[in-house]
Amino acid sequence: MNNISINKIGFWSAVFAFIFAAGYDIAQLLSWTHFLQHPHELFWVFLPSLFLAPAFLIVMISLHFMASDQERIWTAIGLCFAVIYCAFATMNYFTQLTVMVPALLKGEINESHVLAFKQGTFMFAIDCLGYFFMSLSTLFAAFAFRDTYKGLYTWMLLNGSLIIIFIPAYFNPFFYFIGSVWAITFSLAMIKAAKMFRQLKTMPIQKEYYEL
Repeated sequence: MNNISINKIGFWSAVFAFIFAAGYDIAQLLSWTHFLQHPHELFWVFLPSLFLAPAFLIVMISLHFMASDQERIWTAIGLCFAVIYCAFATMNYFTQLTVMVPALLKGEINESHVLAFKQGTFMFAIDCLGYFFMSLSTLFAAFAFRDTYKGLYTWMLLNGSLIIIFIPAYFNPFFYFIGSVWAITFSLAMIKAAKMFRQLKTMPIQKEYYEL
């Protein structure tokens, strides 16, 4: 695989990550304004979130391949945290979409179910923990680009700073609401990543770029 292929994969994965994040943001806004009624809104919230997880993971893989030899330690750490986030997110949202939402719509269960997604539940804790690891992922990976792509570095770092919010968000809805700033920091980080991949010129890819 050459760097042109890596740039294409990185660009499109960043674009799709942005689109899926925007889809979640719109669905969440419609839910908060009660335009989408419960539990129907859960489908539209969880669906883009499910696809966001692998798209983000591919972005992080692409960033790791394009980091310099001296800086790849940062993207390697970020990539490991991205894998954890992807595992938590896909498990959570796939369960909600295939098990919980259909059962709620049919009236077979209620919000007291052990797998219900709401403040203080097990699945809500998994969600907060997942986004904690996503923030850690961008926090560490940002340092690989601090001297080369300032815009990407800044927005990945800002997104990473949200680690101080996602764990308290499990216990207090106020922090969960404050965490909505993620819609800005993550979206701009993906825009900057897509821009970087698009602008990168052809360069030799060394063998060690394929090592994680």
